[in-house]
Amino acid sequence: MADAGVSHRGASDDELAALAADSRIVILRQELESAVDGRGESKVQTLKNALFDLIERGFWRPGDKLPGEKELSIVLGLSLGTVQSAIRPLQSSGLLERRRGAGTFVAAAKELGSSIWHFRFRDAEGKSLLPWISTVHSVDEIVEQGDWSDFMGFAPSYIRICRVIGVDEKFNVYSEVYLEGPRFRPLLDTPLEVLSGKNLRIFLHERYNAPTLRAIHRLAMIEIPKDIAKVIGVTPGSRGINMKALSYSFRDTPMSYQRIVIPETPYELELLG
Repeated sequence: MADAGVSHRGASDDELAALAADSRIVILRQELESAVDGRGESKVQTLKNALFDLIERGFWRPGDKLPGEKELSIVLGLSLGTVQSAIRPLQSSGLLERRRGAGTFVAAAKELGSSIWHFRFRDAEGKSLLPWISTVHSVDEIVEQGDWSDFMGFAPSYIRICRVIGVDEKFNVYSEVYLEGPRFRPLLDTPLEVLSGKNLRIFLHERYNAPTLRAIHRLAMIEIPKDIAKVIGVTPGSRGINMKALSYSFRDTPMSYQRIVIPETPYELELLG
């Protein structure tokens, strides 16, 4: 006979009760009930999608350990095979990683190589990358609609990050980054000096598990508006490039919208996906 208070599968009754009360498990149970009853989806597909959504939304962050498969099967009322079948494709995709003897974890943010940049500049010979430094001037929450909402879809609010990127003390680039408000609202409490100097793509990936997996860039020649010209130190009305960087994350979901204004410069602009 098993010891009193200990599940025959290894977790104690108190541990299972605490796990069952976890808000993430409650959400998983609700998703399973509504999907299987209302949409006729398989339990494997529903559980896989629900786990994916919770990780994508930051309920489990990079490095967090997921409950054991046996424990999940108990608190969700599923067979062990169903849980394993739902988790397996998430491991294959690289979202989860199994560590021998330790369990299953949300994969840590990985080095993305050159794909961490939307754009960069090369020197006059086109051989070396020009260094840069970013200064964040403001982070605010807005409810206005615009090109960002057309791309990302409706949200109750949006987070807007305004910054100036200095390129090798030669010229400045203006940038506005728009993100979904509810998900990224903690950015409002992040000191500007913390955000300044960071590559936002890496920061959002590591802090919010919101990687940019691909991006589309749209460029047009413009006359630089007076307010932006003043900020980046160029003559109002001078010509420049207006670039829209449309970023996609997991399952090709729109993740961020960035507007970038680049003044006329002799340096080679390199765009990355």
